[in-house]
Amino acid sequence: MVYRDPLIIQEKVRRMVRHRRRMRRAKIASLSFLVLVVVGAAGIGIDRGVVFAHHLWAEHHRPAAPPSTTTTTAATTTTIPGPPRCASAQLNAYLYNWRITDGTLYEVVALADTSATPCTLAGYVGLWVSAAGGGTLPAPVHDDPTLGVAAGAAAVPVIVTSGQRAWFEFTYLVTCATVLSPGQATSGAPGECYEGASLGIIVPQATMALEVTQPLRFTYGTAGFTVGPFGSETPLASPTVG
Repeated sequence: MVYRDPLIIQEKVRRMVRHRRRMRRAKIASLSFLVLVVVGAAGIGIDRGVVFAHHLWAEHHRPAAPPSTTTTTAATTTTIPGPPRCASAQLNAYLYNWRITDGTLYEVVALADTSATPCTLAGYVGLWVSAAGGGTLPAPVHDDPTLGVAAGAAAVPVIVTSGQRAWFEFTYLVTCATVLSPGQATSGAPGECYEGASLGIIVPQATMALEVTQPLRFTYGTAGFTVGPFGSETPLASPTVG
């Protein structure tokens, strides 16, 4: 007669019990899922029931989300052909000619290249006006591609070399009935103006204004200034009018 170890027999019994419990749980889970599918199919139709079952399966077997990615966009800049744009330090600005007609002042400003390298002027200038007591005054600028150039001409980049000059024309109202103080808002009434101490020309992409002496007491209408494009070769002998 063979006697077996009671501890070994007890361990085998425990394993059998645990295996049966796992099998029972698996059957219950499968039956529950089947009942859920059948009930869903009965309520929404066979075809939609299949979709419903697939959805449940996908929810419980969802793959891990892919790692996030960062997309960078390269910055773009506007370039022009030929030499680089003119810097303020390369230029000398001065009043070349002026004329008053019907309360409007027309000015031609020349820009001479005082450096040893050529540069390009493109676009329209900005204007900066200083107040008599310090600070700045409003200086709205309106671009006009027909001001100072021949009829039908297009505004194109102008290249200036050492010792050469370009030019542009601008206009503004000089009729003044009421001088506004710095910071005072305009009411829109006719004849309102500002009185400046000096006028600065800012060529495109430059960081410093070039001061241009004005011919008369420097008062200008609150509407601001109208500026034409750059011209090449010899500046106008007389500003255009009308």
